[in-house]
Amino acid sequence: MQQTLEDLQMVHEEEMVNYDRIQTEVLRVMHRHGCRIIQTPTFEDYDTYGRYFPTLQREMVKTIGADGSVLVMRPDVTLPLVKTVAREYPDTKQLLKFGYVSTVFREYYGRSTHGRYFLQSGVEVLGDGSPECDGEVIVTAAESLEALGISSMRIDLGTVAYMDALFADLRLSPKALTAVRQELEERNLVALRATADELPVTKLQRDVLTELPRLFGDYEATMLRAEELSLNRGMAEALMRTKKVYGYLEDAGCGGRVQLDFGFTSHMGYYTDTVFKIYGDGALYSLVNGGRYDSLSAQFQAERPACGFGMNLNLLYEYMADAGMLEEARPSADMAVVYDEAAPALIRDINRWRKEGFAVLGVNRKNTIAEKDFRLIVRWKDGGYEMDGQPASKENVDARLRRL
Repeated sequence: MQQTLEDLQMVHEEEMVNYDRIQTEVLRVMHRHGCRIIQTPTFEDYDTYGRYFPTLQREMVKTIGADGSVLVMRPDVTLPLVKTVAREYPDTKQLLKFGYVSTVFREYYGRSTHGRYFLQSGVEVLGDGSPECDGEVIVTAAESLEALGISSMRIDLGTVAYMDALFADLRLSPKALTAVRQELEERNLVALRATADELPVTKLQRDVLTELPRLFGDYEATMLRAEELSLNRGMAEALMRTKKVYGYLEDAGCGGRVQLDFGFTSHMGYYTDTVFKIYGDGALYSLVNGGRYDSLSAQFQAERPACGFGMNLNLLYEYMADAGMLEEARPSADMAVVYDEAAPALIRDINRWRKEGFAVLGVNRKNTIAEKDFRLIVRWKDGGYEMDGQPASKENVDARLRRL
């Protein structure tokens, strides 16, 4: 019980101020890119999430609905958004651009923090299947970080279509495919080689499979190596699309930030093509994760291509705190008035100051306060004010308050 309670912590005012600034800036970027701001349902059917995110089942926060059905609290935003859009926007050719800031209920781990839920912002674009759309989504994510002062970043660009085209030729069993994907995600080269040795594949196919985790780095060299390893038309087409996405990023001024990575996967099993991660300078974890998911909407009888990203604002907050990019704590109120006994004149003054827009706290001398929380502290004694240990008229207190 003690451990459980320690996981439940308040968000203090100075944190809320910084989170508010972060949200304000990312929402401004979303608006500039033509996004409509939405919120998805907080609760969703457990079976729906269980089908798409079996690896997240243990992390999901579950509850029982009024009808006895098992519900989960939103462990992902994309799935309920796509499901809702399929119902509310039947024209699958309509271009839809949505932005959001929502609480996501699943575990996360940072350098020094972790939690069971986090605040996530993101963008989802539905109805556009072009490589330019992928580039636009990545640029939106990069601009969101830039708006917060993070100018030094690395964009890891890849495509699961390249890997999936290889898997289509390998014809692996579901069990073997799951093991290979897991080992690729963990970049466990030793385990991957051992697994590959047991697969009924050619030596060339095995060599390409075991090379995937090392297929990352500088754009030119990595793309050339990926082309050399391409075994079929699907792999070649995936690379052609990635070139177009990179071309968009280059034209948008982000080309110098890009490195290719054809080996990373995602526990979000709905990605079909472009995938990307964005790292801040020195970060041990990605600040942004996203990609293209063209098949997900069809599960809800509305086929439409889609691409988007999510940004864990809790991890972003930690990164900005470590980099000294957050605003320092400021006094939360303008003035505290310490009194022995509240007199009618004091009550009138305090309420007048509040109506004028000042944050004023009346506090009995028997209580303690943190002085850093106030810009000014005065005392009411014997029918008059004291300021800095000296008697002060109401007019003097007014003047001092207005100079804060």
